[in-house]
Formats: sequence, structure tokens, C-alpha cells
Amino acid sequence: MSKDSLGADRIAAAVEREPSVGPVLRRLADKVARGVALPARFSVGELGYAAQRELEGLFGAQGRRNGGGRFSIALPEPLREPSAWRGALDCFGLPHEAKEDGEDVFARLKLLEPALSGVLDGLAANGETARFLAKPENRRDWRGLFRAAARRWRNLRAEGVTTLSQLGSDWFGDSKKLRSGAFKRQLVLILAALSDEDPADGRVVLDRAQIIDNPYTSAATLSLPIRLRMKDGTVFDYPEKHFTRRMAVQLPLETVLEIGAVEWTGERREATTSENAAPFATLVATGAPAVYTAGYPVMAVKAFLHKLAEAGVACVHEGDADLDGFRIADEIAGCIPVVRVTASDALVRAKADCGIPLTEDQSVRTRGFLERHPDFRYAADVRRLLARGRWIEQESFRNLAGDSPFDA
Repeated sequence: MSKDSLGADRIAAAVEREPSVGPVLRRLADKVARGVALPARFSVGELGYAAQRELEGLFGAQGRRNGGGRFSIALPEPLREPSAWRGALDCFGLPHEAKEDGEDVFARLKLLEPALSGVLDGLAANGETARFLAKPENRRDWRGLFRAAARRWRNLRAEGVTTLSQLGSDWFGDSKKLRSGAFKRQLVLILAALSDEDPADGRVVLDRAQIIDNPYTSAATLSLPIRLRMKDGTVFDYPEKHFTRRMAVQLPLETVLEIGAVEWTGERREATTSENAAPFATLVATGAPAVYTAGYPVMAVKAFLHKLAEAGVACVHEGDADLDGFRIADEIAGCIPVVRVTASDALVRAKADCGIPLTEDQSVRTRGFLERHPDFRYAADVRRLLARGRWIEQESFRNLAGDSPFDA
């Protein structure tokens, strides 16, 4: 259903053909002008069949009549957005901007999205969002942004991979609107609230929602004994050749998505995933099969790991022994079988004074995460981390001879 169905010209033509349509549309447009949320379904009495057909054409939906002849019709989701009624407001000479304050933004959204009231309360308490909504000119677009982001969040599997430019064009008719600046940050905050994530790293939040800057800046970096069989049957052996020379290759998301199958040419079907760059470089230099996650794995990395798993490959994950390290391990385990997490071993074997003391903020964040996610895959490790009060960097796992940070 296109919002253009309520353009001023189409409304004027419908009213000219059937004047009784005018009062019905004006009543709805008046609600929009007053800032009242439109219902999912509305009804009207004493409406002729010709007017019924006009409304069904404008709304792109089939109505029905009850025993008493009262006509009702559903308002499709896109047509419940205030922005869809700009043509109607012009047609009836109604104001475009309803007077509202920041609190009204959330109150109206709670009427439209009652299941997300808790998420909206969290955003209402967020200082960044409050400052953004302090400017009246931001409020209407923020409402539209929240509802569009919520729709995507609910239907993520069906929505698929997209770019910020495409979303800006689809949601606001402006491909640049979400690519940078305060509005992009608000999208990150909304998505993080919907998914109960930390909004600090916007790249990670957007990537988990399958939103990227472009399909060539999200890439998987790896050094593996593999050949790539593409969906069209073409086989590329350059990853295998790079691996034998102890070199890494990068596969952009666009390439990863075209892989039909990964052909493993090594012996033991096991690779190491590395959170940090220096340990990954060491793995490559020693000829160990490895994949670099660069912190939280981006979409290209996760898609590639799924392909590895389909080839019967498992992995050992190496990353920092801290909350983020175990959350990264959890994301990896959601893509490929993980046979061992070296951070778990490190926490068990490390001496009491090994590692870096947790700050108060780190401790609070870690405890809060456990409270919200008691069934987390690596909850026991995170509790051990809190009990020790120290986290350990991945780089220190490979101890130097004679200077071991671990118990014998």
C-alpha cells in the first residue's frame, strides 16, 4: 500500500465522483491534524456502495458491512502514519503540524504500539533522545522512524539486508537522511532499545539489524584452506592459495552472499575465530586456519561462518575474557559449532592478580547484563569474571616462557 494513494489529486477525484466520501476523509484527516492516533479500523453509517468502492480504492483494502448496514474498513499500517495524510490535509485546508511536546510523542506511540511501551519508556528516559525531541521540528520524523524501525525489527528475517541509503529513501524519500548525523544516531538508539543492546557501538547495532553502509564495506577477513563454490557453479581457489602462502584474504558481503558452498581442503575441519587483530596476525603467520571477527562479528563474518558450518567445520574462539568477549563468543556460537572458548580456560587457569581490574562501570554493566540474561550461554564464565574482579586481554593468553600469567 503506497502512501501516494492519499494524494490530494486522488482524493479530489474520489470526492468529485462521490461527494459523500469527503466528510469521511475529512474526519480522519482532522484526527491527524489534532495529533490523534488513527485506529486500525474505522466505521461509518449510512454510506452508499459507490462511496464504499471509492474508500476501498483509496485505502487498498476490502471493507465489510454489518447486519445494520454500517460499513467498516481496516486502515493499512502505512496509512496510519501521519505523513501519509499530507495530501488530505492540503485538500481540506488543515494544518500539518499538530502541537505536541516530547511526552506527547511517546504517549501517541504507546497508543499505536502498546506492546512496545517498555521500550518507549526506556527511550523517553534517554538523554540523547530527550534532547533530540526537544526540537519540535524533529518530532514527527522521529515518530515515523520509531514505527518504521519497529516494523523492521519485527520482520527482520523477511526484510533482509539493506543499506542506510535505501532505508532513508524508503522511509523518508531522502537517501541521505539516515547516512550520518543525529538522525542516524536516533535509529541506533531505537534499534538498541528494541533489541536490548548497548547502543555505544552503532556499527554493531545496525549490523545486527542487517543494515549496512554498503555491501562492500562489510567484509570477512580469513586465512583458511578452502575453495569457494559460487551459486553459479564457478569455483575460486584463491583463498586456498593465500592460505598456503600464509596470507589472509577479504571477502565483501556481496561476495559472501553469492557463495553456494565452501569446500574445505585441509585436514582437521577446525578453525580459530579471533576477536583481535594481533592474535589473528599470529595465527595467519603460523599457518593456522583462522577467521578475524574484528570485535563483534559483522554481517559478512556471520554469513561466512554459517557457510563454514555447512561444510562441517567447527571452531575454537579466541577473544578477551570480559563481558564483550563472551558476548562475541555467543554470537560466534550462533553461527558455527564452538568446541572451545579460550577466554573460559584463561579465567580458570589465571592467577588471582592476573589481568586488568574491572572498573565500577564495567562491573555494573556486567551485573546488569546477567540480570537481564540469566540463561546466557556463557553466564557461568561471566559470573567467574565478576568474582575475580579482573578481565584478561586475549593478547596475554599466549604466555611467554618463564613469565606465565597462569597457574601451572
